[in-house]
Amino acid sequence: MHIRMLVAVLRFAVLAGLAQGAQLHLLERSNAQQVVVGPAFLQDGAEEQSGSATSLIGHPSCDSILTDPICFSGKRGALLPNAVPSGLVGHWDFNADSPYDSSGNGNHGVTELMHGPSPGGGGHSAVFERTFMMVPNSELLKARDFTYSFWIYLVDDGSPSGVGRSSAWCPLIRKGISDVKTQQFASTPSLLFSHRTGHLRAELTTTVQNVKDGEFVDSNARLLPNRWVHIAMVHHSSRGSLLLYVNGILDNAMTTRGSMVLNDYPLYVGGDPFTLDACHFTVYMDELRVFSHAVPPHQLQAEAAPALGGTDPSYVRLGCLKCTLAEAARRCPQNRHICTSIELHTGGYQVARSVGWLSEGTHVWTHAALVKGQNAQMNAQNPADTSTMGLGLCCDGPP
Repeated sequence: MHIRMLVAVLRFAVLAGLAQGAQLHLLERSNAQQVVVGPAFLQDGAEEQSGSATSLIGHPSCDSILTDPICFSGKRGALLPNAVPSGLVGHWDFNADSPYDSSGNGNHGVTELMHGPSPGGGGHSAVFERTFMMVPNSELLKARDFTYSFWIYLVDDGSPSGVGRSSAWCPLIRKGISDVKTQQFASTPSLLFSHRTGHLRAELTTTVQNVKDGEFVDSNARLLPNRWVHIAMVHHSSRGSLLLYVNGILDNAMTTRGSMVLNDYPLYVGGDPFTLDACHFTVYMDELRVFSHAVPPHQLQAEAAPALGGTDPSYVRLGCLKCTLAEAARRCPQNRHICTSIELHTGGYQVARSVGWLSEGTHVWTHAALVKGQNAQMNAQNPADTSTMGLGLCCDGPP
């Protein structure tokens, strides 16, 4: 009798359209227990109070655990779990009431979740406004090769760029700690954001000659308000490289001098308890995924493709943000060239604007200007102007 009732409830839920989104939370419930913890999490597990606290909720639990698909309507329909890509450590789509990890690895967030709009128009994103999501440490989150990818939307606060905004580097992702009072610092990794400049910073704690220090690389791209942007941070341990992708485009990279240092601190998303007083802005984040390997570029491009409105993410590469025409030409690899005017108008400007390379008043170099300068040098007339600085964009293939 109980089985028949369960099947009837499940059938009604499916027909009523309650099984929506990327994860069907069957009979899921959240413990009502409220716990308050301090903002500092020490390496040995102790907690130290430093002025601010966050309200936590318990892990989601299930009334029933099933190991096989649930069939209904005479086996004409079935409810199946999500397909999980290889190496997926955590996936938070923020569609549930609590920050549920739909990868199946149990890396659930334990902080309260506020919902916002999603980039695809279905489901929810997570809203972070002087708040954060905390995921307890696990061995799966301590991978030496990793990829963090997510969508983010910076809400425009109406203030002029750079005016009245904090100069602090605020965490969007931090697996570690940054506590000035106790002089504890660790990042494996951290992705930080400057609200004043709009730039991103990818950071790792490494050790060089037994001395721990932080190594970082800043983005050329700027996170602009009121638009969804796809961010990915990739680490290759064998190469010692840390790469930063914006909208599927490799924006910047660095080779670390030391070896990455793992830690046992939690993973913080959208902020952390150490910077709440300094970081005053609102962001939406969605479809956060963590992999235990370096995801190849073509997969990141496919995931980020909607951000460019149909333009191929490989269409344009950044040569230089502010350089002379000759330097811009040197910065383009052999299989690319300074974009022509037509290429700029059919996708180049769109890409440069979407990632913040192009701003008002920026001079953009074109292939025609390069040809004109080369002809002038050959004729020993009107030598090339080396004082003008501009944006150099490299398009694919021969001009």
